[in-house]
Amino acid sequence: MAGSLDTAFKNAAKSVVANLGSALDSTVTYIRKTAPAYNTGTGAITTTDTTYSNISVPVEFIRAQEQAENEERQAKIYITPDLIGSNQPTIQDEITLTYAGASQTGRVVDVITYRGGQEYLYIVLVTF
Repeated sequence: MAGSLDTAFKNAAKSVVANLGSALDSTVTYIRKTAPAYNTGTGAITTTDTTYSNISVPVEFIRAQEQAENEERQAKIYITPDLIGSNQPTIQDEITLTYAGASQTGRVVDVITYRGGQEYLYIVLVTF
C-alpha cells in the first residue's frame, strides 16, 4: 500500500509542478555542485557541476527587504526530483531565476523535502 501511495503523491507532485511551471513566465537553471576532489598527484582541486537548464517550475516570491542599501529577495522554488537528475538539493547548489527578461543568480538557504518511501517534492528557499 505504501508503494502505491508514494507513487500517487509523486505523480501528483510532478503534474502540479509541470502545470503551474508551464503557466508562469519564468524558468530556472539549476546547477548541481559536487564535492571537490583533491588530486594528490597534481595538487589540484576539481569539481564537476551538472547544469539543468530552462526548467519551468512554480516560483513563489515571499519576501523583499532592504539589506545594506540593496534589495534582498527570497523565493520558494518547487522542484520535483526528475527535473534535477533525481538529486537531493543542497545549500551548495546554485539556482538562476529568469523572469521578466532578467536573470538573477540565487543562493540556496533551505531545502524542504517531501517524501514517503521515495522523495517526490522539494521546496527550495533561495535568496538573491
